[in-house]
Amino acid sequence: MKFKKLASLFFKLESTSKRLEMIDHLSNFFQEIKDSKNYEDVDKIVYLLQGQLVSNIKQAPKIGIAEKMIIEALSVHSGIEGTKIKDILLKKGDIGVTAEIILSKKKKQKSLFDFDKNVGDKETLNISEIYQALKKIAETEGVGSHDSKLGILRSLMTRCSPLETKYLLRIITSTLRVGVSTLTIIDGLTLGFTGDKKNRPIIEYAYNIHPDLGEIAQMLAEKGIESIKDVSIEYGTPIRSMLASRVPYSEILEKVGVPCTAEYKLDGERLQIHKQGSKVQLFSRLMLDISEQYPDVCEAIRKCIRTENAILEGEVVAMDAFYEKMRPFQVLSKRRRKYDVKDISKEIPVCLFLFDLLVLEQDSLIDKPFPIRREALEKIVDEQDEIRLVKSVIIHNTEELIDFFNVARENGNEGIMAKSIKENSTYQAGNRGFHWIKLKGLEGGKLKDSIDVTLIGAFYGRGRRKGVYGTYIGAVYDPLNDKFEAFTRISSGWTDEIMETLKDEMKKHEVDRKPFEVICDDKPDQWLNPEFVIEIFGDEITRSEKFSSLGYSMRFPVFHRIRRDKGPKDSTTVEEIERLYETQ
Repeated sequence: MKFKKLASLFFKLESTSKRLEMIDHLSNFFQEIKDSKNYEDVDKIVYLLQGQLVSNIKQAPKIGIAEKMIIEALSVHSGIEGTKIKDILLKKGDIGVTAEIILSKKKKQKSLFDFDKNVGDKETLNISEIYQALKKIAETEGVGSHDSKLGILRSLMTRCSPLETKYLLRIITSTLRVGVSTLTIIDGLTLGFTGDKKNRPIIEYAYNIHPDLGEIAQMLAEKGIESIKDVSIEYGTPIRSMLASRVPYSEILEKVGVPCTAEYKLDGERLQIHKQGSKVQLFSRLMLDISEQYPDVCEAIRKCIRTENAILEGEVVAMDAFYEKMRPFQVLSKRRRKYDVKDISKEIPVCLFLFDLLVLEQDSLIDKPFPIRREALEKIVDEQDEIRLVKSVIIHNTEELIDFFNVARENGNEGIMAKSIKENSTYQAGNRGFHWIKLKGLEGGKLKDSIDVTLIGAFYGRGRRKGVYGTYIGAVYDPLNDKFEAFTRISSGWTDEIMETLKDEMKKHEVDRKPFEVICDDKPDQWLNPEFVIEIFGDEITRSEKFSSLGYSMRFPVFHRIRRDKGPKDSTTVEEIERLYETQ
């Protein structure tokens, strides 16, 4: 497919904030593909609509083109000085829009590079050509790589219209976000390729157990909806995690039912474990393979799981030298390194606490009730210091729930998880329902749970905090519109060590203007790409005029910890904030 056609779709999607209109644009686009039977680029189109080059379960190559190089290429291509391009960029805040403005006006002056090409006869780019070029850029290293990358970029730009260049540069800088959520894309795929919105749950379910929407879309286009019904869990491919909701403790039993199960909620890192014989893979919440970080856990799985093949879920927690006392998450975070892994494994031993079994040999258990999954899990685990089952009890009333919560906190846990044991207590991959409810606090007068926010802006510190950022703006996520809405300023709870760590981390995310996907009326000293997640506590959620778009903020927010195990879209959602405000 010609990139020009996809760029036109991007433009239409960007031009509306109405979800139904977006679905119409997407479904019409996919309907045209279906009618043409040209399915070659369907997977790539879906990835780009998601704002990425490949799915989350694959490692995308780093393109390695800085904004400075793009300005240089744009200057040569347009004949306009780099300083003037920078001025426009600072005003517009978007390298794609900057290029579109410059190239739309470029009529009189041609660059030397342009004279090497017969611009009038040039062919427009295909989507596959862009992918091939970007792969070549990513693989180009060593002496002369700058000039080689610059040459490839310039050759792409000469074959693009101003509108195409706008989106090409956004792809290269990983800022191609056109405001559509994954669920909206699924709606468009459903109507475009099947013509019946009743098929949406089939596609969404397939995506949740095989979270590569590009592959799902390619299969749908080529083989139809019946092929999607055959999608199943595969060893080596992580499924999307089931998530827990939060409600006041007095309403928990009403939601999950009586009796229910309650488990310790641990202060560690959630893992999805895929065991195939002696091969063990550990996947994070972000669906990244982090097996190399925990070689001791992999070995413990081989020793202590009494079955050849299984997919399990658990939480890895840092322990003391005697495996008696759990240590905080901050200690565990030191295990996140690529070098000296064996040494740090000895310095910080860990225990894997298992709480669910999703697949046993070739049998999927996710459609089975939770008690059946738990019973099957208990049968295959040989508990040792390094591997244990999460503490679990049956709860009959709220008093028992509170007693168990207090015991959990006394033993160093974050809180508890209440889980339904009804017939319909299946594992709902990728969903946040009321089968699982987390409880992390009972204290009166304070917010009963923590909030995960994505950092979108920062203010320079003063006095003792001079030289680092002293205050950050945290945002919550709106999955319906794929936006990050400013929620609160955080200026308390930082240690000197944390402030230095964040200062170094933020260098990777600093941008000169507000990112496209951020909604914020505040004006920080430094804007940040919404990539980095932290956990905060506060007294209460309040109505707010300062953060008027969202309408809510937090009173007395305090930093608790960095959440490297979570991506920005794992942040607390707008809907959750609204629910917490209503129930606090």
